[in-house]
Amino acid sequence: MLVAYGPDGQLVVADERALSQLQEWSQQRQLFCPNCRAVLHLRGGPARRTQLHFAHRKGECPWSTEEESERHMRGKAILAAWLSQQFPAARVTLEERLPEPNRIADVFVKHPDGRQLAVEFQCAPLELDEWQRRHQAYQQAGITDLWIIGSNRRDKQEAFQEAILESSGLLVFLDPLLTPARAWLRWPLSAQALQAWQEERFSPAQAPNLSAGGWVGRLGYGMTLSTTLSELHLNEQGEINHPQRAEHERRLRLRHLMTFADSVDENLLAAYLYNTVSAEMIQRVLRPLLRAYRSDPDLLRRYNYGRGSPEQPVREEDRQRVARACSWLRQLARQGFPLARLRAVAQEIPFVGPYAAFVRYIEMLVTLAQTHR
Repeated sequence: MLVAYGPDGQLVVADERALSQLQEWSQQRQLFCPNCRAVLHLRGGPARRTQLHFAHRKGECPWSTEEESERHMRGKAILAAWLSQQFPAARVTLEERLPEPNRIADVFVKHPDGRQLAVEFQCAPLELDEWQRRHQAYQQAGITDLWIIGSNRRDKQEAFQEAILESSGLLVFLDPLLTPARAWLRWPLSAQALQAWQEERFSPAQAPNLSAGGWVGRLGYGMTLSTTLSELHLNEQGEINHPQRAEHERRLRLRHLMTFADSVDENLLAAYLYNTVSAEMIQRVLRPLLRAYRSDPDLLRRYNYGRGSPEQPVREEDRQRVARACSWLRQLARQGFPLARLRAVAQEIPFVGPYAAFVRYIEMLVTLAQTHR
């Protein structure tokens, strides 16, 4: 355990006191279990390359049900520090004994307005009925419970993990033995969402640690994000998120709207490209192109068909309009919007619904601008 009572009954956190002071109290038998009040001994520390902690003699404490691993001890300490950063105004305590639901929370958060959060760092196997019992007990006590799973269980297929997914929609794994502490988020996707993800054109810079995969039981297909604990955000409702996951889900929602749209919408397109295409490119190039396309979406098809059809030659009006469009694109290229970049932007637009025809329009016009003089 990481907390004890010291002399005069003050609460002592192992990492927050000088090692020499803790050693002195341990030798004087002045460290006590917060639960059973038995004498504790100081263990671990830098010399032994293990997490500094307090321990009973084996089997002494009725509250102690299993020997605690180095991974679990270090994880609790790291999570407590992270939670303190997330909620500076809250009281964050380690190994808080809760009369209701009559258990010890690994880390406990109490907000100034009274809301409570219990964080459980689960490194050992856990039966489904035991997880359900603990989860329901927290709910009945009005405490939000957040479950973080040790990375040693990341490749396991366990019923309690599936239950956490069904309850919260997300699995969070943590390896506190790495520096900095590494975390993995995993959540379920439908087959349609997975297909949309595979058709997305994320560059490594946009989603370097996001990949399809990971067991999610009966809930579909898994998506996994590898990151560091410090990059995760926790809201006051106990929900964890990460900017990459938020962006991934935002784009999937917009893509769904684009798939079933009746026509190309300027604002929807700009929103989809918001984080991948500059505002200047959208304003100076894409919006004018879209307006030209909507005014006559059949122009380039007529032009290309006419060039190869003696029976229906290109109308002079169409020829002039295409020539002006090509000249405009080449002028933009000289101003810092090269044709190759415009072609790359077209590839970032989902090839779905009415947007597919607009993508073809851009690609065809770029080809004409490169060859038309």
